[in-house]
Amino acid sequence: MNKNLLKLAAVIGLILVGLALSGCGESRSRFAGAYRSVNPIAEKNYIDLDLEENGKGTWTLAEKTTEFTWVVNHHKIWIYLKTGAIIVFTPSEGGKELSADMTGEWHPGCSPNSCVVFKRVSAGG
Repeated sequence: MNKNLLKLAAVIGLILVGLALSGCGESRSRFAGAYRSVNPIAEKNYIDLDLEENGKGTWTLAEKTTEFTWVVNHHKIWIYLKTGAIIVFTPSEGGKELSADMTGEWHPGCSPNSCVVFKRVSAGG
């Protein structure tokens, strides 16, 4: 029984080390800040996106806010929603602009008419 317990502890230890190493990702600091969609959604409301350096963030549309976590991997910003959804943003202009493919399918870039572009806003709004 002790051998089985040691094996289990070793497996759990390896899993924890793997998770810790995979969670490192790239630095978030250059992308942290406030962004706003360039165009309104349904010609009514803009999306406000706030990326905090600690990996937390918010998405606000029509006074409804959704919280998420985010990481930077392979030069893209990966947003993880509590529902399990993942949105991948592609930064450009040194992080001053982000584009998100909103089709719900994996694409290497944004599809026409399905891309939401965000620009960084200054600290005052």
